[in-house]
Amino acid sequence: MDTSRIDALARASERGDREAFHELVEMLTRPLLAAAYRYTRDWEAARDLTQDTWIKVWEHLGRYDPARSFRSWLLTVHRNHCLSHLRRASVRRELATEDAILERTASADPAPDPLMAAGRTEFDVLLRSALARLPENQLQVFTRVDLEQADQAEAARELGMKFSTLRVTLHFARRRLAGLLREMGAEP
Repeated sequence: MDTSRIDALARASERGDREAFHELVEMLTRPLLAAAYRYTRDWEAARDLTQDTWIKVWEHLGRYDPARSFRSWLLTVHRNHCLSHLRRASVRRELATEDAILERTASADPAPDPLMAAGRTEFDVLLRSALARLPENQLQVFTRVDLEQADQAEAARELGMKFSTLRVTLHFARRRLAGLLREMGAEP
């Protein structure tokens, strides 16, 4: 995607140009939707989160700093919205219920490799639990780099930290996550 084009559309949107904003939505909804799905594993929830993000962005365009990348700002707003959504107790209960259903389904429906399917589901539950226990800065870095597979330099810019700080934070996040998973009896 052409970053300069995106930034120009963002500046026009900030001045009230609805067509420019519509073009931004058309260009950038797909990556937002994919990121939200990685958080929720539910297309309907991902669509709702993405739509909510666009509403927030439209309402708060005045907070966007045109000296920085609009795409980075947008992804930060979206990631924070997704993380806030996942922190809500009702969502955690819903995900735990969904995981229990998936576990029962995996053991009831023979898949090509039922042991692998059951193990993957069990590991997903443990991983979510371990991720919830990471400090906020480690969770953000781990999510952006390892789950969303962002380039580390780009992630550092988006998160407003030095590249070296991101690397150290990522190292400690991975180390802590591996320790938590071992404590829970999972092999990362």
